[in-house]
Amino acid sequence: MKSAFCRCHPAVNLIFFGGVIVFAMLLNHPLFLGISMLSSLAYAVKLKGKPMLKTFFLFLFPLLIGVTLINALTAHYGVTKLCTLWDGNSLTLESIVYGAVTGALVVITITWFMCWNEVVTEDKFMHLFGKRMPHLALLVLMVLRFVPLYINQLKEVMDARKNAGLESEGKFAKIKNACHAVSGVVTWALEHSIETADSMKSRGYGLKGRTSYSRFTLSPADITMVAAMIILITVIAAGKIFGSINASYNPVIRLSGATPLLIFTAAFYAFYCFLPIFFDIEEEIRWNRLYAKT
Repeated sequence: MKSAFCRCHPAVNLIFFGGVIVFAMLLNHPLFLGISMLSSLAYAVKLKGKPMLKTFFLFLFPLLIGVTLINALTAHYGVTKLCTLWDGNSLTLESIVYGAVTGALVVITITWFMCWNEVVTEDKFMHLFGKRMPHLALLVLMVLRFVPLYINQLKEVMDARKNAGLESEGKFAKIKNACHAVSGVVTWALEHSIETADSMKSRGYGLKGRTSYSRFTLSPADITMVAAMIILITVIAAGKIFGSINASYNPVIRLSGATPLLIFTAAFYAFYCFLPIFFDIEEEIRWNRLYAKT
């Protein structure tokens, strides 16, 4: 694992990602959006390495710009008129800013879910939901697993057809060849799903009283992490409830001022979002101290 946070109990990972994703959708103040975007990108780079930066600048950042432009050109609310568009509607500052906020929310949510996919593996997901919702948990894992599996199978079918000389040539050859390959993959998928279902049924999956092995145990450090995250979530939620994180963009832009309560809540929110990175830094410092003693 690239991150020490990955080795925490699945409940710790679930609470953390649940909190950051929910807060990312609820807190639309620019300060909190900036904190969430920086922390999510930093942790994604920590998990995936430099290719994540390429993904951000080639896909996520253009997505943010695209959402901003679409909202600015299609929504015409706001009182701060910048210019008149070709269709006679007004381009307003509020529509541009709210489009950027919406785009940032989308990018932040996608980035946190990318981190979720790296940290919460299949065995962690089954540990969390396998006993309580066995059929739903298995269905979700099968859906997530079959997407890359179908892509690989489609490539194998197309390569096999090409090597066997079954690829036709012509104006619509690519469409015809793709239809034949997809037909083969669909047939394989149906057969594979039936075999998987029969295999799980023969093993007694989901039956009452069936025991299963789990390598995850809740340690005192995990309990401490859970308690700390609950405290942080409570403080952030209280700041939202008591109005220290207000932000509206229609018809005018209204943001909460830099009050002590806002700064206090933002500090707790930053600590919560950067918690996995702090956890990794703490482990690296401890490891270096142990290594220095040898």
